[in-house]
Amino acid sequence: MLVTGEAGIGKTILLRAFVERVRAEIAGLWGMCDSLSTPRPLGPLRDVAGSLDPALPTLLRGSADQHEVFAAVLEALRGGPRVFVVEDLHWADEATLDLVRFLARRIAELPVLLVLSFREPLPGNHPLVAALGDLVSSPDACRLPLEPLSVAAVGEILAGHGVDAAEVHRRTAGNPFFVSQIVAQPDAPLPGTVRDAVLARVAGLAPPVRHSLEQLSCTPEPVGHALLGALGITPATVGLLCATGLVDPVGHGVAFRHEIARCAVLEAAAPGTVPALHTAMIEALETIGGDVSVLAHHAVAAGDTDRVLRYAPAAAAEASRSGAHRESVAFYETALQVAADPAVRAGLLEAVSDELYLTDRLPAAIERREQALHLRRRLGEPAAVGAAHSAISRFSWYAADRAATEAHDRAAIEILSQTDDRRALGFALAHHGLLAAQRGDVEETRRAAQQVDRIAEELDDAALLRGTAAIGLAVARLAAGETDARAELLEASEVGVRHRLDMLATMPMSNLCALDVAQGRFDDAEESIARALEISRARDTPICTTWQTGVRARLRLLQGRWEEAERDAGTVLAASDLPLSRVWPHLVLGLLLARREAPPENPHLDEMWRLATRLNVPGMVIPAAAALAENAWIIRTPDARLDHPLVAGLAGGGFTGRSALVEGLQQWLRRLEGAAGPRPAPGQPYEQALAGWDAGSVDDLRAALDLFDRLDARAVADLVRARLRDAGVSHVPRGRRLDTRTNPGGLTTRQLDVLALLADGLTNAEIAARLVISTRTADHHVSAILGKLGVHSRNEAAAAARTLGVTYA
Repeated sequence: MLVTGEAGIGKTILLRAFVERVRAEIAGLWGMCDSLSTPRPLGPLRDVAGSLDPALPTLLRGSADQHEVFAAVLEALRGGPRVFVVEDLHWADEATLDLVRFLARRIAELPVLLVLSFREPLPGNHPLVAALGDLVSSPDACRLPLEPLSVAAVGEILAGHGVDAAEVHRRTAGNPFFVSQIVAQPDAPLPGTVRDAVLARVAGLAPPVRHSLEQLSCTPEPVGHALLGALGITPATVGLLCATGLVDPVGHGVAFRHEIARCAVLEAAAPGTVPALHTAMIEALETIGGDVSVLAHHAVAAGDTDRVLRYAPAAAAEASRSGAHRESVAFYETALQVAADPAVRAGLLEAVSDELYLTDRLPAAIERREQALHLRRRLGEPAAVGAAHSAISRFSWYAADRAATEAHDRAAIEILSQTDDRRALGFALAHHGLLAAQRGDVEETRRAAQQVDRIAEELDDAALLRGTAAIGLAVARLAAGETDARAELLEASEVGVRHRLDMLATMPMSNLCALDVAQGRFDDAEESIARALEISRARDTPICTTWQTGVRARLRLLQGRWEEAERDAGTVLAASDLPLSRVWPHLVLGLLLARREAPPENPHLDEMWRLATRLNVPGMVIPAAAALAENAWIIRTPDARLDHPLVAGLAGGGFTGRSALVEGLQQWLRRLEGAAGPRPAPGQPYEQALAGWDAGSVDDLRAALDLFDRLDARAVADLVRARLRDAGVSHVPRGRRLDTRTNPGGLTTRQLDVLALLADGLTNAEIAARLVISTRTADHHVSAILGKLGVHSRNEAAAAARTLGVTYA
């Protein structure tokens, strides 16, 4: 249930009343997102962890990965019916939004009512906006927008107080909180603002009581019994504060009834007293062991540099472990604002650089690491300098800057080879080996791997030996067609998972799924992509998720699932500025544009070529050149880029996997010259149709035309029609019937084909054979069709097809 509305509309009062009403039958869990300068990582979960599972607080305090925490929460929530309220989601940290999405996707199987409150309207760039897109699309989600009070409702509340309801409604715009403040003081002049109304409520408090109220106002969180005691606020004082109507008892503590009231009290505190309030809060929190994120917030407000440097980095590390990488960046940046010592600054810059990388802010990550590099040089720390070069080399690769990548790679190995930091050298050499593998230089990859092996054995470092050392060589071997290397990449990833090393867990999977797709192992690719995305999402590494989604877009294009390919490619381009991740999406969208529209200019292919040539590795330049050749063939216009020395050099050079890579490009170059290409592999309907073009007989061309029409490759289909007419065919099919394109039931074009064949009584295997897809893909389409049509059997789907008039042309 999504409960929304403006500040003061009554969300909290409504939810408290609801939870109280059902308390006798259903346990309530109440978690809050607070308006801290940087949100608490998983703050709402920390509020309820002890009530949910006694072991959960320990798990949250430890080094558990996000997916382990989420799995424990899921298991605990299966234990019985509960109402789980997450209040003020507009202040949520990144990890809390991940948790909400995680639970929402599984809510149908849980005995839980998940209630989420947040303010609206939200700015378009608010992090919650993207999460809401996932939430509101669920069939298990309901939205409850709260509206302002009407004049009649205000009159009902004010009845007997002798106050003009219309005037109060005009002043308050029907905001219930503002109205409640006026009702509490019916004999006072009507206040002009909510702030005036709140301050009128505290004007008569004795100075010590008002000071206690101001002390509570400096924290947005509820203040529990232990903290009240540490602050010296007695039960008698709590009673007086609750009598104002601004503060309510919550559990064994108190909380402001509304954030508006809290801010009004804090803003009205005497000038210069607020830092002292925050200092007192810090000292009390230290006494009871408060959250480091909350302590960091108060340290900043108190202007306490020493405590900022103590708590902000600790909060950043905790946020990173929780998967709240945006908040981790904010905490590190907070510490950097006050850090003067060069060594401290360098450490903070290195840490924030890694977090920026994980949040897909690559230019900022490189900038921060370069700043750290300069400081380490000044400090005379060669090992740290070498490690910085290696990190910048890795980041530059993702930025599609091969020149910078290799320059920093050489510097890292040269410097680290002269230091005693063997582990840093091992990781730098592993990165060097992976770069060599990407270039297709298997011998250099092998030399690097052997050096890493020796260092790992010398250090007895399991992560280095059984994980990182294996990646480059396994990639090179798999690129050469040695499919047993797949197991080595899977094992390396599992080592990363076991040792909680995000990069080691994700990097082998990113390389594996890309090679599975490039080499045509589509069933393996389905599994490797799914596993890769599972790992990357669990570790909240968008820089990996976007790459893997782009690889999936390429797979869907090859499979003929073009709507899905287009959706994945568009998602990556909309979500990520990471140059490396954009190569395959631009390839996919560029080819779709060429095949459908054949425009004279194709900006997607232009950008794909620019990125591929900047990276200058065979696995990207050759598919890019093949795409340019295909586009030239479709639009019947030569492309000078195909004469680039880079293309000629790759076509004639020696590198790992050369024959398989070059074959696709050579096929298109032959087709440009009017020659036939080889027969395609199964499961690629577009390539199957092109084989019909290459064969050239009327029957082959008719079969090709049918496939092109079903793929909606309009521009290519027009080429086939023209060729049939040139061959003297008098009745050339005009294209698929309109009634199969009207998308009834929200089905994609391919799903309409599957539905029509299902209605004709074909089995999934027969549908797969007819459409030149795998049986697994046909199974996937049938399941999706049943869901979209809201039916439960093939017979019901067939009946729906007849009702909708869906036929297979």
